[in-house]
Amino acid sequence: MNPNLFTRRELLRNSIPVLGGGSVGRAADRDGQVGSESHDVVRTGRQRRYPVRPDGKIAVDGFVKPAWERLKQIIDGTNHAPLKLLIDTHWHWDHTDNNAAFHGVGAGILAHEKTKKRLTESHAFMGMRFSPAPADALPTQTFKDTNRMQANGETLELGYIPAAHTDSDIYVRYQEADVLHCGDVFFNHAYPFIDAQTGGSINGMIAGAEKLLKMADNNTKIVSGHGPLVDKTALANYHEVLVIARDRVQKPKSSEGIEEVVTARPLSEFDADWGKGFMNAEPFLTVVYNTL
Repeated sequence: MNPNLFTRRELLRNSIPVLGGGSVGRAADRDGQVGSESHDVVRTGRQRRYPVRPDGKIAVDGFVKPAWERLKQIIDGTNHAPLKLLIDTHWHWDHTDNNAAFHGVGAGILAHEKTKKRLTESHAFMGMRFSPAPADALPTQTFKDTNRMQANGETLELGYIPAAHTDSDIYVRYQEADVLHCGDVFFNHAYPFIDAQTGGSINGMIAGAEKLLKMADNNTKIVSGHGPLVDKTALANYHEVLVIARDRVQKPKSSEGIEEVVTARPLSEFDADWGKGFMNAEPFLTVVYNTL
């Protein structure tokens, strides 16, 4: 087989430790309460939320196919309410790979209209190619700007974040519980992956983080796409690092090539802590440079 031709399943089978932040075979790292009427499941570095009132469960992001059986056990174990809805925060496979599985057990799939568009396309990046998602993995309902719903005693607000991590990002805000799910616009204490090929940019990430900060206060529980549950301070620190990265790359870009900028290590004081995730300093600086 051509090593550059991968289906989503083949990539995930070989890349789980990187994409999941840990072994998919592990049980959930932690179960806990993040809101008065909601159950939070932290799964190998990602947050999944499931309100547990009898109106039906709502999931935010479905993780990857090899985790489905364990994930379903955790969801079923919360109570006997049916699984009603899966919300995709953007199109990437590590958030949408179980769409068909959720759909197969009766859940609708809600996402931004560009998530559906991106899932119907072939994609090639990082030396790999991704085939279009099958019909049963596509969102069953989409929106353009915002979507509000009442469910399980909660008001859920979903909103579009333009051209940030991708061009399909949304946030999910649980108003009564004061919980804000940021998707992959927020990588907690880590250099973020920015998918420039599907519309992502450093300025979009900064603007997205600013938008999220305006919706949070000191009591808001903030769910990042990658990392533990945090508060507004962590999101503010992340925003500050993004701004510093943008400014330190933008200034020399007019006279220096990308290799010179990367070699100068403009983020050296952050690299040891912030470069331990999916992105170390070199690829992060490269995408910052290329999207300015």
